[in-house]
Amino acid sequence: MRAQIRRPSLQLLLVTALVAFAAANAVLYGGFLVDERAIDVQKVSASSRGAAPPGRGLPEPNTATNAAAFAANRAEMDDSHDLPGRFVPTQGRQHLSPYPFNDRVPFCDPDRVSNDCYASNPPTSGLHLPVQGIVRLPDGHKLKLPPDPDIYDFAIPREVVPHIEEHAGVYVGYNCSSDPCRATVERLKDLVAQENSLGARVIMSPDPDLDDDMIGMAAWTRVDDFEAGDYTDDRVRDFIKAHSCRFDPERFCTAPTIN
Repeated sequence: MRAQIRRPSLQLLLVTALVAFAAANAVLYGGFLVDERAIDVQKVSASSRGAAPPGRGLPEPNTATNAAAFAANRAEMDDSHDLPGRFVPTQGRQHLSPYPFNDRVPFCDPDRVSNDCYASNPPTSGLHLPVQGIVRLPDGHKLKLPPDPDIYDFAIPREVVPHIEEHAGVYVGYNCSSDPCRATVERLKDLVAQENSLGARVIMSPDPDLDDDMIGMAAWTRVDDFEAGDYTDDRVRDFIKAHSCRFDPERFCTAPTIN
């Protein structure tokens, strides 16, 4: 008598396929905790290959996600002189390898102008750490990445700044060696705290990469750096109101404007 071969049921095949599909997606897109770090989850609006080249591949604004991506592409290409700060063409949204954590991306100079250096100080786009989770910085501080809107008393690595901006934020850095600059920074902190209380997404911290007694503000494709002696409340407030939530491909802002 011929032995009867039992074939797997259709239901079992479907379950097996779903498990394999889930495992593959976990490898490709999931966040795996390693020590205190987690690799960022890949999202439709933030491909690891960076943003689409200007004028190409713009999605039709037919869903909330596509509308956000469409608006973000328009925002990052807007070189209007009516917006505060200096326009810096986008360098994309590519991810750095998260290890080693202290890898540094240099600033561009006349002999080095490419996508593997930052075209402005502070950076306004480009390579950044795709880490989401708590990390220990080389100076010993612990920091949630990307940082929440707040005022920090320790330096945030510059490789984190484009990630702040990609999440609709504004970065404000300062480097003071004089008492007048320190007094200005106290005014600046009060203003940033007020704007954040109104819904802005501002991250402020010391920035040793800036020259002495300088303040630097950056958003996606916009920068304004100036001597502390040139500080005015209006200059900073205008920059924050114009650029917080202006570039928001991942829809971090719940309101279209800031009051």
